[in-house]
This record gives sequence, structure tokens and C-alpha cells, in this order.
Amino acid sequence: MVKAGPKKAADESPLPFRPRVTGSARFGKFCERFVRVPKGYGSGSPLRLRPWQLDLVGSVLDADPWPVQAGWMLPRGQGKSSLMAALGLYDLILGDEGASIVVAAVNEQQAGIVFRTAARMVELNEDLSTRIHTFKDRLEVPGKGSTFQVMPASPKALEGLDPSLAIVDEVGVVNRDVFEVIALAQGKRERSTMIGIGTPGPDPHDSVLTDLRDYHRKFPEDTTLVWREFSAAGFTDHPVDCEHCWELANPALGDFLNRDTIRALLPPKTRESTFRRARLCQFVTETTGSFLPEGKWESLNTGEEIAEGEDVVIALDGSFNGDATGVLVARIGMEPHFDVVGLWEPAGDENYRVPVEEVEDAIRAACRRWNVLEVVADPFRWTRTLQVLEKEGITVSEFPWSAARITPATTDFYNACINGQVSHSGDPRLAEHIGNAVVNESERGVRLDKSRKHTTRHIDLAACAVMGHSRAQWRAMKKKKRKRARSFKS
Repeated sequence: MVKAGPKKAADESPLPFRPRVTGSARFGKFCERFVRVPKGYGSGSPLRLRPWQLDLVGSVLDADPWPVQAGWMLPRGQGKSSLMAALGLYDLILGDEGASIVVAAVNEQQAGIVFRTAARMVELNEDLSTRIHTFKDRLEVPGKGSTFQVMPASPKALEGLDPSLAIVDEVGVVNRDVFEVIALAQGKRERSTMIGIGTPGPDPHDSVLTDLRDYHRKFPEDTTLVWREFSAAGFTDHPVDCEHCWELANPALGDFLNRDTIRALLPPKTRESTFRRARLCQFVTETTGSFLPEGKWESLNTGEEIAEGEDVVIALDGSFNGDATGVLVARIGMEPHFDVVGLWEPAGDENYRVPVEEVEDAIRAACRRWNVLEVVADPFRWTRTLQVLEKEGITVSEFPWSAARITPATTDFYNACINGQVSHSGDPRLAEHIGNAVVNESERGVRLDKSRKHTTRHIDLAACAVMGHSRAQWRAMKKKKRKRARSFKS
């Protein structure tokens, strides 16, 4: 917790630390004496580094000559945030005068994970907390003029840096411009290092992590770059439940990473490509894939219709020409039930135009049949329709098809399907669109892909299901007002 107001004068006396070892061994001693595990496994106890962690750090601290860059590839769950935070503190308080430690990542929030971990480590040790001032976005050692700060993921904001240690987290997905600005900021000091750490990104052909790995393999004699990896990269033909691959890729397995944790996240609970990258550090080149495992949607079929008068959400995913338009109904609840209201498809007609009035009339008819709490739609090209319906007294909710909105909605709908927390009437049109659906994976996560133009494999009802699921659950969680929403009973 960062306290407001003026800071107390910092203790400028040297840290009481005089080990007889150097390099990674000295860093290990520092961690044992001054750093406590801030959370998770071993929380509150001294940070005792494992041999593999000392080897990672030793690739820099024990190297001669000192490397300019280091690339570390390892899966999720290996304690990398704690390791990098401790290394940053080590350079902050025991490094050269005016040391500058910067942390950057794909965004400022991600970079803040390492920074907040370091700030908590300072709070947990009196020797550190009396010598280091903690601010919202930086740590300072006033007597040395040293700083440890989190940086925005903006190339312009990173100009003018002079780091002694630069930590680039999630380097598998970080913006290339961000990485290059930090890299080119080096050289102003006699000794400085940039460490990029992370897992393979969704597109390994366009990744800084891949570039570092490829360069090291091509020029292993170049001592300005050191590389360390823990992965099962050579075993992509093995099934995801191969424990041999787990052991190759996860040095913390059986220590502070439980086998049951990995087992619990096996596909289909997570997508196979995502699991292989995040847990096995395998380079999976596909960025798109089928939305649901084969047979999963059919297993959710109850054959049930939604009774007249029930509380529902209507979802619209529309086009203008040459594509399909779908309208879906979702029963309000934490486990929504779906049925099709209508589907309009071009059937190969190049001159096809969506019958907008017919779509609007279908929504009005649905409002007379059920108690429609809202109509949800992406407003793109359908703003007029939404305005018309709203003027008629129908509650309208806009659902822009942006990555920030659709990524968590897609993830929630996928998890609900996998866990049997949705159901449907068995309409073959909805089943076809769910079967046609693919997801696109990026550094933000997975989202339903609507970007493929002029395809005959329509997914409009699947898009309706994602929106309908999100709003039906939100409505279920919202406390109902005493007055019921109006219904278009004739």
C-alpha cells in the first residue's frame, strides 16, 4: 500500500550485506536474506532460488563478457514475476550509482505485475523499506539516485531511457516497436542488459521472442545475446497430456507448480493451441481454429422451446448485403437457453440485400411472444434499426464488435459450453453456424472471428449466441425492478 504525503528520510547507510560470493550466487544470498515470497506458494518465507532459477540469472550475472540482451523462454506458472522483481531490486539497491531499472510489456497493466511484486517485497523487509521509497509507479533509492519504474507500452513514452536493467515481460507478444526502442536506448552505460522473458505468442512468425531464439541458434558464438529456454518444442507430435513434455517444459513441476494444476487445464477446458504455447512453450503456428470440440454443441441439445412470456434477450447480428443476418432468443439466466428467431441468407445471390423491414418485424413479433428485456446488437450498419426499435419502446443494448468487448464474451461463452452451462433447442441452423465458427487468437486472447468476407460458411447465429449469453447472464445477475419490462402483447 503506497502511503500518501511526504516520505520519511531514507536510510542511506549501505545494506548490511557482505557475502564472499559473486554473480548469481551473490544474488541467491541476497534473495534468501532480504526477499520474502509476496504471495502464493511459500508466501512470507525467504525466497530461496532453485538451481534452474540461478542458472537463468547466471546467464547474465555470471557471463563474461556481460551480455547486452538475454532471452528467457519458459511456460506460465514458473514464478517469473517474482524472479524478475527480485532481480530488479538487486540491481536497484546493490547496482551502480544511478541504476535505472525499467519494466515494459504488452501494456502497462502487464508490466505492473512485476513492479507491484517488487514493491510488495520492499514492504515485507525492513532493511529494504527503510532504504527504498515506494511510489505508485516507481521505487527510488534517494542516496544513490537509483530508480525502478514501470513504463507505458508506447514507443514515444520510452524515448530517452538510459536503463542499467530493462525487463521486457511477455516478450512473445510485446509490440516490436516497444522492444526496439528499449534495445536502442542501451549503450549509454558501460554495462547494461535487456532481458526479454515470456512464452510463445499466437503468431510465432511475428514475434520478438522467436527472433531472439532464431538469432541465437544461427549465431551461437555471439556473446552479446544469451538464451535460455524450458520447452517441449521438439515434441509437438506428442499429445497434450504427455507428462514427459510437462517435465521438459516446466522446471517448477512438482515443486511450486502442482501436476493437478496442469491436468485441470487440459483441453477441452482450454484450447489445445493455447495450452501448448502457455504450458509447453511449443510454437503453434495456427492462429484460428474450430470454436468447439466435435460433438460438444449437440450434447447441449434439450429440444426445449422457450415458453411464451418468459424473460428473454433478443440478439441480432446483421449484415447489409452478400452475407447472412441472424436473430436469436436467449432465456435470462446464469445458464441461458437458446433458440432461433430468424435467419436470412443470400443463397448464392450476388445481388442479395437483407430485408431489413422483415428483420425488424421478426424482432417485433418476438417482443409480442416473450417478455423481451432488451435487444442486443452490434450497431455497425444497423444503427437506424436500433433507433427505430428504441423509439417504439424496446430497450436496446449496443454490443460493438471490438476486441476489448468480444474477447471476454467469447471466452465466457466457450467455457459455458465446455462446462455444460448453456442449452439450446436443437435448431439445425444454429448448429450449423456454431460448427462454422472459428476463433482468432491474439495477445488479447481468443475471440469469435467475423473478419472472413464473402464466405458461404456463415456464423451470424453463433455471434448472436456470444452476445446473447453475455447479456442474458448480466440480466440474471442484475436485481430485478418491481415493474416488469413491457411486452408487445397484441
